[in-house]
Amino acid sequence: MTPGLPSEATHPVRCLRSEDAVVTTATDRLSLATGPSAHASSGGDTGPRPTLPTPSLLAVDGNSLGHRGYHSSRHDEPDDRPLATGAVLSMLASAWIHGPYDGIVVGFDSPTNRRKLDHPEYKSTRPPTPPELTESLVALRGHLAACGFLVVEHHGAEADDVMASTVDACESRGWRCDVLSSDRDLTALVGATTRLLRPLARFSDLEVEDEQAVLRKYGVTPSQYVDLAALRGDPSDGLTGATGIGPKIAARLLRDHGSVLELYANLHQLTPRIEAILREGRQRVERNLMLMAPIPHLAVDVDAAFREGVDPDRVAAAMEPLGLDAAARRFARILASPPPPQQPRSPVPTDPDGPPMSGPDAPGDPAQVTDRRPARVRDDVPAAGQQAALF
Repeated sequence: MTPGLPSEATHPVRCLRSEDAVVTTATDRLSLATGPSAHASSGGDTGPRPTLPTPSLLAVDGNSLGHRGYHSSRHDEPDDRPLATGAVLSMLASAWIHGPYDGIVVGFDSPTNRRKLDHPEYKSTRPPTPPELTESLVALRGHLAACGFLVVEHHGAEADDVMASTVDACESRGWRCDVLSSDRDLTALVGATTRLLRPLARFSDLEVEDEQAVLRKYGVTPSQYVDLAALRGDPSDGLTGATGIGPKIAARLLRDHGSVLELYANLHQLTPRIEAILREGRQRVERNLMLMAPIPHLAVDVDAAFREGVDPDRVAAAMEPLGLDAAARRFARILASPPPPQQPRSPVPTDPDGPPMSGPDAPGDPAQVTDRRPARVRDDVPAAGQQAALF
């Protein structure tokens, strides 16, 4: 069996935050979000209390944004300031129009990548990381922690896994969560209370993916996205899928059979050509499933992120010594601006590969279609602290 992530006792999660004390209202904010109000009057008032907004967190893929920030600033004139950090802060400000958010969690890749150790072909086609980029990502961790954001890194895991764990924790509390990342694999995390914010060519342009948008774009529900990716492969990660199965064919197969597991259980129902392709590529497809599925059960203290909140003054205090005053001012200005009206949800699409589908296989309500597969991320991972195979 492939060895998994070391236990929490051996490699505790790194949660980097500044040493500043949490504001005195932090505990009250959390109690308002998760239970009875801490401000109930001593007179025993049992009248109705005001309905509070559902907490909403922004889960940030630190490596994804850090890469973009580094590459967007490395062609500038020589400058001693950490311009990549300023770029990332500007990216957070751009994402805020889809908020507001009550806290920010930033996940980073561990220097030790368990997937790469166990499967050397994983991401083997990517060029080596420049030392300057590595230094920039290390500095970014500390800068964002000083802003009061919850920065999390787990030994052996990737930022994807931290994102999945943050979404998992928010869902268990009934909170909303937006995931900010360029990584398509995180499409699997989209759900009723979770959206994926994907930067386009210009970071100020963000593609917002909810359940309907995923179904329209890929032809499958978020819970089926990892299966789709496993079948088609991912050249950017050095992973070949079932040769001859493209995204459209993969989507149609999954709409007909629900999952890769059910697909391989019913090979005899397929055309001889598709059956032969799937049989030949089975080992690669199953490997892809193991490598692509984010792990959702790592420890992420979303309650701490909520207690910390998002304080523009704290951000300014962290950025000013770095010479990034302008980025801090823009961040504060956008946080103070009223959010724009939310766009209505787009209608559920018909079959993107042909005429509108009907009957039990039609991709109607995403909540109903999702029931065809029990989980959108791996749920066979034991709770934190237990030893288990990563794959």
